[in-house]
Amino acid sequence: MLTIGWIMLGVAALAAAENTFCPDGNYTSATVPTSVHKLKVGDIKVVAGMGDSGTAANGAESTQLFDIMTQYRGRSFSTGGASSYNDGLTTLPNILRLFNPHLRGYSTGVGDENSPTANLNVAQFGALSSQMKLQAELLIKRMKADPKINIDEDWKMVTLLTGGNDICRACANVSLYPASMFRANIEAALDVLQEGSPRTIVNLLEVFDITNLMKVMPLQPSCQEAMKIKLCPCPPGSDGSELSALSKEYQRALVNLINTGKYNRKPDFTVVIQPFLGNVPTTETGEPDMSFFTPDCFHLSTKGHSAAGVSLWNTMLRRKSKKHRAFNHPEQPMCPTTRYIPTQVNYS
Repeated sequence: MLTIGWIMLGVAALAAAENTFCPDGNYTSATVPTSVHKLKVGDIKVVAGMGDSGTAANGAESTQLFDIMTQYRGRSFSTGGASSYNDGLTTLPNILRLFNPHLRGYSTGVGDENSPTANLNVAQFGALSSQMKLQAELLIKRMKADPKINIDEDWKMVTLLTGGNDICRACANVSLYPASMFRANIEAALDVLQEGSPRTIVNLLEVFDITNLMKVMPLQPSCQEAMKIKLCPCPPGSDGSELSALSKEYQRALVNLINTGKYNRKPDFTVVIQPFLGNVPTTETGEPDMSFFTPDCFHLSTKGHSAAGVSLWNTMLRRKSKKHRAFNHPEQPMCPTTRYIPTQVNYS
């Protein structure tokens, strides 16, 4: 009878055989680790996503403004598993599948969070940070209901991106959406995950400064129609400067929350801030590169999702002091350079 160790080595060998850009290396543990701080990329068995339309991949394949409501979840940078890495869709799941071809949880089709192909992408169009707690509860419910997922034994990677809709609504009245409330909402969601989802590492993404897009939209002919759909209810004459300041406050709120160490108290759970969305892709002149966005000039296109998938992967593999704060392109996926996935504990 095969031992667990031999089975794991067999899985590692299979993953290596599928890996086209990191063919050599020990990227899967010989035995299933019990500490999140000794986790390798090949140990991840389940991926999941929480958030809003950014994670739902609204309009990713759209060429017309009217199609922005279509949710192309299979192309989501954090949970999309449509196509493959070798076909050019470099989402986080498609990269992870090179290290573990048996990965589960990723989305493969088009539809909302309740569609059959959404799988563990529970993000909702228009969602606010206040809805993340409910999403965390739904995610745990789905994992428990899936007979192919062992919620207690399988290592899971959850990516959480929210805050953009809070900031947009704040343009009408900043005092209604303070950073303190945003922090409390994220904390409530993370508490649910820490209590109900063992063996989990959470990628907590910083919201990007949407004012960078708001400032360039009037200068882009392709954005003129989109501007008629008031994305953020800012008062006439506002340049969005109040939102830029609020974005930075939201980012600091996340850092302060994670720095409390609250999510390092269990050996099998942690949260790592991935700050690569701090700035959007830019052209050589320093302006936002709109080729990464959909016709509404706000959501990411498939090109944008592929680039974001690589940036998330590369930032995830870097120590805290070396994480990127920019959404870089062109950028190639890097091979792991540390023995384990960096956390606040194992690589500071």
